[in-house]
Amino acid sequence: MQFPSVDPIPVPAPVWLMKVLSLVTLALHFSAVMLLVGSLLLVLYHNTRGRSRRDADQVSASFVLARRLPVIMTYVINLGIPPLLFAQVLYGRALYTSSILIGVLWFAVIPLLMLAYWLLYRIAPRIEKGQSVLLITLVALGIVVGVGHIYAMNMTLMLRPEVWQEMYARSPYGLQGVSGDPTVTPRWLFVMSGGLVFGGLWAALLAGMPHLSAGTQAHLRRSGGGMTAIGAVIQVLCALMVVQTQPVAVRQALVSNALYPGAGLLFLGAIVIAAVLAVWQGMGTHSRVPIAVSGLAAGFLSTLGAVVYRDGIRDVTLLQRGFDVWQRTEVSNWSVIVLFLLLFVIMLGVLYWLLRVMQRATPPGEQVVVP
Repeated sequence: MQFPSVDPIPVPAPVWLMKVLSLVTLALHFSAVMLLVGSLLLVLYHNTRGRSRRDADQVSASFVLARRLPVIMTYVINLGIPPLLFAQVLYGRALYTSSILIGVLWFAVIPLLMLAYWLLYRIAPRIEKGQSVLLITLVALGIVVGVGHIYAMNMTLMLRPEVWQEMYARSPYGLQGVSGDPTVTPRWLFVMSGGLVFGGLWAALLAGMPHLSAGTQAHLRRSGGGMTAIGAVIQVLCALMVVQTQPVAVRQALVSNALYPGAGLLFLGAIVIAAVLAVWQGMGTHSRVPIAVSGLAAGFLSTLGAVVYRDGIRDVTLLQRGFDVWQRTEVSNWSVIVLFLLLFVIMLGVLYWLLRVMQRATPPGEQVVVP
């Protein structure tokens, strides 16, 4: 089956610019998602282990991570909107169709995220009161990874116009998921496994806060180094699964374009650097903030490489079905584009200023007493 006729509405900016903005914002969104997943896993680990051993420093490590969960979720949601909007503009008919076919699941994302957000706000107060957070954290983690699976289904289904008619005939009310596609689970696992990488890098960075006790810093630093190393291995294996489950024609087309093998090498090289830096931190006696920041930067570059390769899979797959995104009609509105870029730069400046204010602020009390 060939792809349906292209949406006649022109794109409001050059395709290359829309692509660049889409890729950068999606890499930021994926990084935030991975950070959230990894932080939840570390909260589970440190709180459960710290309570069983009556180790106040380790419970405090879980508290340090838990206090920042709502802020991370804020970035997950806000950074997720731009790449979704860019995808709608560039691939509208594909994305709209797949969203309708799994409509109930797609609309369920909103209440699920609201519930997860509410749960994240309840974790840190429970730790502070000496209560267990095992169940509430598991539920929040389950919701987050579940929403990730819904997104993986939708973004994969949009590449398969040959199954749309059959799915609609089976259930026109959106009461179905995606089945029979071997690429969905590997794509989902790839992003979720990145939580181990970013969670570990985040813990290594938090270990550098001087107001924490030496014991709490050590727990964050060591768990961060080990988690990042394990996560890097798992994510590389998941990346291989993603590639191997693609049709042979897609893999051949990707190899023939130097951009995508280069993106794969960027992912692999950057994730190795991130793992080495995190392990170095974990084996040391204290955390060095510049090294931790460099590790997170390397983690972002690895995600950017993966996002570029993912974009190649989408473009090649759709091209083989009759849709060439680079042939979209363009009617650029440069006044709006310039305004957007200006506001984007201003936003980065405001974020930098906020981080400087936080750095100079009085550190909060984050040491928890185990009952």
